[in-house]
Amino acid sequence: MKKTFILILLAMMAFSLNAQIMKTITWDGQERQYLEYVPTSYSDAEAAPVLFMLHGMGDDINNFFAATRIQNVAEEQGWIVVCPQALEFNYTIPMLGSQNFGACWNVGSTVPVEFNMYGVPFNFDVTVSEGVDDEGFLLAALEATKAEYNVDQDKIFFAGFSLGGFMSHRMAINHGDIINSIAAVSGVIGNDLTDLTPIANVNVLQIFGTSDEMISYDAGMISLQSLGSYNLGLPVEQTVEYWRAFNQCDETPIVEQYPDTYEDGMTFEMYQYLNGTNDARVAFIKVYNGNHDWYFGEQSDIDYNTEIVKFFTNTIDVTDVAETTNETLTVYPNPAQDFINVGKEKVSIYDLCGKLVMKGSGRIDVSSLPEGMYFVKSQDDCSKLIINR
Repeated sequence: MKKTFILILLAMMAFSLNAQIMKTITWDGQERQYLEYVPTSYSDAEAAPVLFMLHGMGDDINNFFAATRIQNVAEEQGWIVVCPQALEFNYTIPMLGSQNFGACWNVGSTVPVEFNMYGVPFNFDVTVSEGVDDEGFLLAALEATKAEYNVDQDKIFFAGFSLGGFMSHRMAINHGDIINSIAAVSGVIGNDLTDLTPIANVNVLQIFGTSDEMISYDAGMISLQSLGSYNLGLPVEQTVEYWRAFNQCDETPIVEQYPDTYEDGMTFEMYQYLNGTNDARVAFIKVYNGNHDWYFGEQSDIDYNTEIVKFFTNTIDVTDVAETTNETLTVYPNPAQDFINVGKEKVSIYDLCGKLVMKGSGRIDVSSLPEGMYFVKSQDDCSKLIINR
């Protein structure tokens, strides 16, 4: 029995090492690392999608891999995950000496720096990780993955957070002939890339919080605390428009609001731009009062991993309320005219497009709502409501 247990333990250890492996390749004269995760369901008999996950400024791949819980996505979807490491970025600033900004991608951003020190003005440009061939490194990591595994070359995905989001945009602009879709969380298009024309249509999901304290929503400014704030890229909505215009998607988006089930001060809204060239899609999740963070479903109205998977697989369903069959919430009278009663539960009322139209509890005045069908949703239950006058 003891021998059997040891054999099982060794087998589990071997699997663990096989599933999550740190790999090293030499690129542009430097050793570069990436973490590779292969799902347990992988088989050479079936081509697997590959998801590149790009960390933010100052982060490392082990922390980012764990913090985003991307292993769960790999297992649920059967995707191979590649999590590459950026190099340290050091820059010597006059009067201040050498400054280390941590691990940074060459995202295509030049920061114009202006300051005075002891009455002496300084004015110079700093290109983030200038001269580092990160594009080549990422493509080399992809080629190494394709050489070892049966990869679905029509399903190469990139997702990134903060500077990793910036880098995902850069990869999409310059390598859209290889990449199917990207998701950029709290990262936009670098200011050196804004005049470039992408080489191919790419599906793009942009996620950004309106109260992001690191990268400003309205101006694409990065805050470096004591060193000040500097322009790093396009404002968020200009980034979305950049891709919508290039992909020639519909100018008018489909706008839907996610059910507001958590009292966290945030609401989530989805803008979908469809019918682009080669069926390209652009989507924007606007997080009202959202910060520089990666949100999960047990603490927020949406789960970023879930939404990214839905976008990559083209299965977005914002509200899900129309498909809810668990109608245990008591709403009366139903049909209603001017008022409904829902008891003490706090509920949200949505129209058929999934738009939040009202909140309340107890006796709710619905006289302002047009006739039609609605969905009344509490945190746990949902019920159809007919307003008929």
